[in-house]
Amino acid sequence: MANFVIKVAESPVKQDKNKRNYKTVTFQQAGFMETPWGLVPRPSNQCSQTAVNCYEKNYLEKMDAGWSEPIFNPRNPAAGGVFQGDIVSREVEEYEIVDKMDGSVRQVSTFRTVVFGDTDQAQSFESAVKSAFRGKGHTVISSPVKAAVNFGVPTEIGVDGTSVDA
Repeated sequence: MANFVIKVAESPVKQDKNKRNYKTVTFQQAGFMETPWGLVPRPSNQCSQTAVNCYEKNYLEKMDAGWSEPIFNPRNPAAGGVFQGDIVSREVEEYEIVDKMDGSVRQVSTFRTVVFGDTDQAQSFESAVKSAFRGKGHTVISSPVKAAVNFGVPTEIGVDGTSVDA
């Protein structure tokens, strides 16, 4: 099943140092979970959110996804604000973050952003991930390792951190 993100907030229009218009847009995962009653929407407090800058005209002279679309309204989902994609975290080349309050600097090696595309198409989506991260100035140095998820079966974790059959 493909993943979706919804637009949940946006800032007023701002301008960057090159006088390009942008908004800071917040996206949230729109996940579903399997229950005894079938698939149901995952509660919003269990879904990741991230904010990104969306440009009216980016450096390729194209409008970024999220700039003109409305904020998602669950009472009228047909109005828009729903995108195929996911909020993705990856290990990237190390970079510095300067704390705005005290000026301290720390090194980080992970980055998270929204990536638009069909998550069911693993190879093309991973290509979209690398492209999105590159567009944000980060080079992906590792891809996710898919692990089998066992829903509904209790798993006991031993003292050494390995799973033990229940």
